[in-house]
Amino acid sequence: MKYTVVKQFSNAVIDNLFTFIFKWVDFGKMFIEFLWSFLEIWIAFFMIFYNAFMYVYYLFLFFIDRGAESSAGMFRLRGLYTKTSSIPKVEISKGPNVIPPMYGKPITSAPSPSAASSFTSLRSSGPTPTRRNLWREILEGLAGFFKMLGRGILYPFKKLVLLFDRTAEARKQREEDRGESKSLIDEYIKEYERRRR
Repeated sequence: MKYTVVKQFSNAVIDNLFTFIFKWVDFGKMFIEFLWSFLEIWIAFFMIFYNAFMYVYYLFLFFIDRGAESSAGMFRLRGLYTKTSSIPKVEISKGPNVIPPMYGKPITSAPSPSAASSFTSLRSSGPTPTRRNLWREILEGLAGFFKMLGRGILYPFKKLVLLFDRTAEARKQREEDRGESKSLIDEYIKEYERRRR
């Protein structure tokens, strides 16, 4: 007998073990799907009543709103209401202002024409609103923006130039402290004096 005949049974044991585990995993997935479907059935059932209740509730609010907007009956079934609500107009009378008797003697005479004319002149001579030039403001805004942008671009270069200037000044100061000079004339004079000696 060959060993492969014996080995096939051990391989079948391993295959059956993995099949057993995977079948349980599949069963768990199907069971979760079953529970979720069962839950969705009852959610759909209760949503029937919820939506019916909300329909009645909002229909009631709709009738109240329509009844508040128009003077017609609240439960009119033919068509929509054509009358819309409007704010009442306020009219200021130009006649004299009558003071009630509780505050003093009522004034029934109209104001003098001079007082009325002075009042209208005061109203007309008030400060007139200045018209701002829109294009000028736009151009000034753009000019300010480009100035700020230019300053932002030049700022690092200015800092770099200042850094080089400080480095050059520090080098010059060190050379002066050491007594050295960068002038060619001074160097030629020193060389000449050395040769004369």
